[in-house]
Amino acid sequence: MWDVELARKIMQQGRQKLPQVWHRAEVVQTTPKLVFAILDGEAKFDSETGLLMTRTAASRSWTVGATACALLDGAQLLVLDAM
Repeated sequence: MWDVELARKIMQQGRQKLPQVWHRAEVVQTTPKLVFAILDGEAKFDSETGLLMTRTAASRSWTVGATACALLDGAQLLVLDAM
């Protein structure tokens, strides 16, 4: 009987909607510091508020309106590279 209950719990876990972690980030400011926004500007990130960048992304010269592929984890945004 326990294997039926276990199977039901596994099926319930599979039906849960997982949070979206991939985002399209847009540069909204370049000076005095680089700021990326996601979720239509509702969440903004800079070096003081959880913005992390890969070496590839950090080596780019960003302009306002440029987009990037990013991962959101809690209060940190990891910018991977330009799109």
